[in-house]
Amino acid sequence: MAAIPKAFDVWFVAANTVYKAVPYNIVADWTQQGRLSRSDKVRPAGTTTAWVAVGDNELLADYLARPSAAITAPAALPVPESEDAAPAEALPAEAAPVELPDPEPGARVRRPEDDDEVDMIPLIDISMVLLVFFIMIQASGALAPVDVPEMKYAGQLTNDPDAITITIEKLNTEDVYYSVRVGNVAPKPSQDMLQRPEDALKALNEALVGTTRPPEVRIACRKDLPRERVYELRRELEPLRKKGIINSTVATVVEAPEK
Repeated sequence: MAAIPKAFDVWFVAANTVYKAVPYNIVADWTQQGRLSRSDKVRPAGTTTAWVAVGDNELLADYLARPSAAITAPAALPVPESEDAAPAEALPAEAAPVELPDPEPGARVRRPEDDDEVDMIPLIDISMVLLVFFIMIQASGALAPVDVPEMKYAGQLTNDPDAITITIEKLNTEDVYYSVRVGNVAPKPSQDMLQRPEDALKALNEALVGTTRPPEVRIACRKDLPRERVYELRRELEPLRKKGIINSTVATVVEAPEK
């Protein structure tokens, strides 16, 4: 028995249209679905052998279960008189297998080169837009002033002589300095004009030496100070509060509120 060809050239006789190198399983499906009629012709792909009617091809004839339901492409050119070879102008130089009209709504025949890969470009575009959006939100939040409703005016606080105040003052538009004092006493030289939050925490630990009870710690600043300066200091003070070293923390503004 001759070897089964892997692909066929398919000639739709009624439409005088040829599709080259159609895989065998696709040709068999077309025959079983009625797309190829008994009178349509095939030959092994890449050969110049004579065309053979589908009904006479031993590999495809068994698939002709519904010969009356055959669907062919619409006529475009006159039918060639000879069944052995199609006219030269009817055979395109390179005709890739294409999809024919579906016999039933929703049915679809896929070309063998179709794949299931997902197009990632739209997902990448959306991710970039979201990334830029969140970067802009974070940048605007870092430069925004401290929210006044979250702070108390220093004049409204109770006069606790043991309360420790960490003051944040602006040197310029970007740089700040810190100072630490206990009660209403002026800060010591070693606890004043500190440039980093770490230095302020070190000065705070020095002020806590000798305290009899966990004091309240106040963060005093101007309303136009970027809120991130207060938040980062609060994050550093939170472990001390959980350990019971300090009683609580509160943010205050050092200028009187507008009336």
